[in-house]
Amino acid sequence: MRQARLPPWILLSAWCWHLRLVSSQDDNGTSTLSPNLLLEEPLCGYSKRNIDEDPLRRHCLRQCILGDDGIVYPYFEEWEEYCRETAGMMDWDPECRSYLCCLFGCEVWGGDSTLCRSEDPVERYNFLQESQAQMFSAGITREQRCTLEKCNAYCAKKVFMTCRETQYTQQCEKSNPRLYGCDVNCNLAARHFRLGAAVLLLVLKGFL
Repeated sequence: MRQARLPPWILLSAWCWHLRLVSSQDDNGTSTLSPNLLLEEPLCGYSKRNIDEDPLRRHCLRQCILGDDGIVYPYFEEWEEYCRETAGMMDWDPECRSYLCCLFGCEVWGGDSTLCRSEDPVERYNFLQESQAQMFSAGITREQRCTLEKCNAYCAKKVFMTCRETQYTQQCEKSNPRLYGCDVNCNLAARHFRLGAAVLLLVLKGFL
């Protein structure tokens, strides 16, 4: 008898529910459901574990999946946070390295990516965290915010391929740069992208 195949988006939903259940386990290993679970939550859920100790969540955050609503998941800001939080790992994601270190080549970030490209994980992680804190701790002007976004757009175009570019573009447009007088071209990095069901199924196959 031929086994019926579930549509990939059902598989994706099941995987996300599983991840959220695992992430919500209490200290006694008992799974609990948040009353807010029916509200919009990050695709990869939440976890009490550090990201460098959670391979399942890291795998989820590395994905780039075009939903039926035309939105790419996870959101770009989730992916960027994943990159910063894993910068202290020996096997830091090469795509994270390329994008974040490109940013430090922009004048607004100091124009020097040497420390970002350091082979010392601790030095690299501390540099990224301290640089971000210094940039935003005292607040930024509209002009600085615009310059930062233009740097983001430049590096997205330089580093990313199709899906990740679309992911960045959607985040940039969602921030509505015109509201703060910024003429950044969010579409600078965008290319047409469609992820077929077969490709999505292959992405999830190893975890279901």
